[in-house]
Amino acid sequence: MEKRNITPLAGSLFLSLAAGAAIGAAPTMEELRNADYMKGKNAFQGRCSACHTLADRSSNIAGPNLWGVFDRVAGSKDDFTYSDALKSADFQWSPDRLDAWLGDPAGYLPGNIMGIPEAVPEEDRVNILSFVMIETGAVDWPRPETAFSAAQADASKPPAERWPSFWNHLMFNTTRYRWVDEGEDYRFDAYFKTDGTVVTSDKKIEGFWHITDRSFFCYALSGMPVGVGSMVECFPVAAMAIPRFANELWVSNPQGTVKLHGGMVAGRPDWVYGDDGPSPSPH
Repeated sequence: MEKRNITPLAGSLFLSLAAGAAIGAAPTMEELRNADYMKGKNAFQGRCSACHTLADRSSNIAGPNLWGVFDRVAGSKDDFTYSDALKSADFQWSPDRLDAWLGDPAGYLPGNIMGIPEAVPEEDRVNILSFVMIETGAVDWPRPETAFSAAQADASKPPAERWPSFWNHLMFNTTRYRWVDEGEDYRFDAYFKTDGTVVTSDKKIEGFWHITDRSFFCYALSGMPVGVGSMVECFPVAAMAIPRFANELWVSNPQGTVKLHGGMVAGRPDWVYGDDGPSPSPH
């Protein structure tokens, strides 16, 4: 991964822009490098992932995708609609600025509409900033070998016990797809079932899923009326660990020039399981 030039601003500068917000000294690059990746990941998932994605070419949600955020001017991502306050901010994001922003969004830039219920505590901000810098390609610092807890890494446990949040989210809700490719615009809903099969709103399409030894969720669909008639995709289980719902949460490229838009809708029709369907994991 290419390391980008990230130069923290002087603490006095970002404090002057914070409109009197009570923000402490900005973290140094050494503090950011030595931050706790897993604590940053957990804090990001709990506080930020409902609105923001990190990976390159991931979709915007309620907030913009953050890939390359430290390379761009605030309010300048072409495919996202920003508040007037951000569009006129005229500054480039840096770790210092993002630290001040998370500490007091309303005070740092009055008039912005980022809806977080509370300021992010200082002890969380350092870890979040470091995690975001790593995951958005800003630095080439190492990450842990595993992103899971000891319980999640125990392959002897069934998926419902290893990843209860992921399991309940994917196995008991609707995955909504839109396939777009050179004149094709095809929409269907998929239902991943606990027995390893996949059924869809188009009864001709069926499939199966499997979780790999590296904790990737892979699935295959056949009988599709578009493309080559079938598709296979894999994604990390961690990518679905935080439940969120919207008609479009991500965009992938399963083959050729296809753009597959995906989202999650709460619940699913009764016909998927019938009267004898399983109950969600109690965790």
